[in-house]
Amino acid sequence: MQKRRLFGKYFELRYIWWALFCCAVLFLYVPLLGDTYGLESTYCEVLLDGEVIGAVSDPSVVDQAFLNARAQIAREKNGLVLADVECDFRQVDKLVGSTLESAELEGVIHDLLQEKVKTARQKYYLVKVNEFTVNLATMDEVKAMLTASLAKYDPDGLFKVEVVSDNSRELDAFTVQVEPKGEIKEGDGLKALDFFEKVEIAEAYIDEERLTNLSEAIDSVTREKEKNQTYEVQPGDTLSVIANSRGYYVDEVLALNPGLTRDTMLHIGDEIIISVPEPELSILVSAQSTYEEDYYAETQYIENDSWYTTETVVRQEAQAGHHAVTVRTVSRNDTEAEREIIEENVLVEPVPEIIEKGTQIPPTYMRPITGGRFTSGFKMRWGRMHKGVDWATPVGTVVRASCGGTVVSAGWASGYGYCVTLSHPDGRQTRYGHLSKILVSPGQKVDQNQKIALSGNTGRSTGPHLHFEILIGGSQVDPLKYLN
Repeated sequence: MQKRRLFGKYFELRYIWWALFCCAVLFLYVPLLGDTYGLESTYCEVLLDGEVIGAVSDPSVVDQAFLNARAQIAREKNGLVLADVECDFRQVDKLVGSTLESAELEGVIHDLLQEKVKTARQKYYLVKVNEFTVNLATMDEVKAMLTASLAKYDPDGLFKVEVVSDNSRELDAFTVQVEPKGEIKEGDGLKALDFFEKVEIAEAYIDEERLTNLSEAIDSVTREKEKNQTYEVQPGDTLSVIANSRGYYVDEVLALNPGLTRDTMLHIGDEIIISVPEPELSILVSAQSTYEEDYYAETQYIENDSWYTTETVVRQEAQAGHHAVTVRTVSRNDTEAEREIIEENVLVEPVPEIIEKGTQIPPTYMRPITGGRFTSGFKMRWGRMHKGVDWATPVGTVVRASCGGTVVSAGWASGYGYCVTLSHPDGRQTRYGHLSKILVSPGQKVDQNQKIALSGNTGRSTGPHLHFEILIGGSQVDPLKYLN
């Protein structure tokens, strides 16, 4: 029984020693076997965006394989691709493992990069015109869009669009020029085209879904849209004339100009806002044309210092001449902006109109009293014509000369009571009735706004007031039409 237990202990010790011996052998000799039979003791795992895609024995090939794969993608996409991809490696201790050759690794990286490029930002071209922008895939599409905007004004295709570097801005920025394809022929016809707005082009990296289809880009840049412009009022213009000539209602013009009303008086040179249909990209068209037409010579004036500016007499009637002219015009889209006569052949000389006109500024007429209550106008009253206007005012109110002139009469005048009549340089007269006191004498010269009397209640009067008249050619007229 004792021997059997000793034998068991001996067997257990020998087993433990053999196990330790085998572990030592494996630790010392397996690396040598790996070198001999292709079993790696250590190798490098290759990671693309943190994910293991394979392994290599030599880590120095990883960077070159990634660069080669990326260059191949760029060649396939005809340009740079903005994809945020990170390639790395890490050394891992293993007893056994398979590795990739450099070419194999390059192929794996290329295939994985192709998948990432589908969702990556790529290089496109951003075209900007004022606040309008559009994204196009290639420079050829940029030229096609700009050329399409010229087509309406260049049906024969005489001009081309050239994209040039914009030296005033950073790298990869461009602008455009419109140039003739060949020599421009002499004589009438199209001479030059250009874009009215500055066209700016820049390389951009954007998501593919933001790319604009070429046909949509052409439509958006050539389709007319309503835009506000400043319009200068011309002779004969009214709100209705301006609105109707553009196919709008007056209310639509008023909506664009908050300070205007239907009763606003327009003056030549006033500026108002109008709505005009225009494309995003306007075209300047320079053309030459020759035609014949009647024309008139400039009116000639003879100044007469003894006449007022309101007096004119035609001394010679105008007669039209006839000439052949060659003109150079510049239009913005379909609206002429400039016109220059570059050649003229007069066939019939015109006869100018000659007008004699006065130079003196005509006198003005002011209200003869301050305050007072208007009680009666120039109209039929009590079965007969009331030939002036009345203001009720307390007795003693100062009455002033409505216009400078000479006192014709000053005294009692029957129904007018105490009355003053003045004669003025333009041949008119003013009359002031029902006065309480007269402050001037016949023949006296008075200035406009000078005190001439005090109001009263004399003559045929129903209460204290001033009766005022203006006479032209000896007959009374409505004073309110002449008072400033």
